[in-house]
Amino acid sequence: MVRRRPAAGRSLGAVGAGRVLSKERIARPGWGLGDAIAGVVAGLVLSSVVASAWLSAHPGAKDVSPGGEALSQLALWVGLFGAVLFASRRKGAGSLAADFGFAARPLDVPIGVATGVLAQVALLPGIALLMRPLVGDPDVSGPTKKLVESAHGVGTVVLVLFVAVGAPLVEELFFRGLIMRSLDRRFGPVGAVIVSSILFGLAHYLDLPAAGLALVMVSLAAFGAALATLALRTGRLGASVVAHATFNAWTVFFLLK
Repeated sequence: MVRRRPAAGRSLGAVGAGRVLSKERIARPGWGLGDAIAGVVAGLVLSSVVASAWLSAHPGAKDVSPGGEALSQLALWVGLFGAVLFASRRKGAGSLAADFGFAARPLDVPIGVATGVLAQVALLPGIALLMRPLVGDPDVSGPTKKLVESAHGVGTVVLVLFVAVGAPLVEELFFRGLIMRSLDRRFGPVGAVIVSSILFGLAHYLDLPAAGLALVMVSLAAFGAALATLALRTGRLGASVVAHATFNAWTVFFLLK
């Protein structure tokens, strides 16, 4: 959530004028949803180019290998993070902490860990129970289990780093940073939490039957709402990054067992 600051006076001389402009950029940043859309488009294009290049380099392959998928995902993140960085440097305060709350305090660690664990042991099972009359009891672990089982040795380390470090950092900056704060300026905090959480759920498309896909998207949208609430209440992303990392690490740990 962007907090408004009172406008400063302008009769401060050359040095003071620079400080005034900096404060005004924080209070009224030029970035918004257009930058988020540009990041998604750039990320999808880069990801598709990398996947196509990988298939071209392996003529006999029908599907992209786990290594190729990792490169494709990395390309997507380049687009998303690039949009966040561009928005801050060119249209904001030039600081990820000032623009998007990319900061942490020691208390964020226990809060984040508790949130991530509770989401796994209570939130997701609760949603599955509520949706059972509509979707049944679908197995939604297939795509993730296939990815985990295909990783060996160094690949396992890379997978853990991608899932428990890369995804939380990039996705929190993009969804709870750029998107949610842009929505907050337009629709207020409640609308920002709801819409950013729905987008977060929709972004996690998996190759699953309709019932399983619906369960995954609703569950992740609910988890996204928990992450958004953390970011909104604390004014920073530290707790939501830790919660996201804990949630993802929990999934990988139990699939690796």
